[in-house]
Amino acid sequence: MADVTLSNGREITFDLYQMTINEWERLLEPDQPRAEERATLAKVSGLTVEEIGALPYPDYHRLTNAFVARCRDPLADAPD
Repeated sequence: MADVTLSNGREITFDLYQMTINEWERLLEPDQPRAEERATLAKVSGLTVEEIGALPYPDYHRLTNAFVARCRDPLADAPD
């Protein structure tokens, strides 16, 4: 099941196994460069950095909100 559907109908399911704990902790640092943030988001979403940068603002907001929600409970649908 998709974590978020963009306005163009593309369904995104985050794969948090693509993100390391170092990348996660870096996302929480206020001085992280935007390029690094987008690179991490691209890794887990299956989008490219360019695709993320080209998203309409509402879709970017949907994407990042869904990502944060998914990160709050990373084991919600993990196999035992």
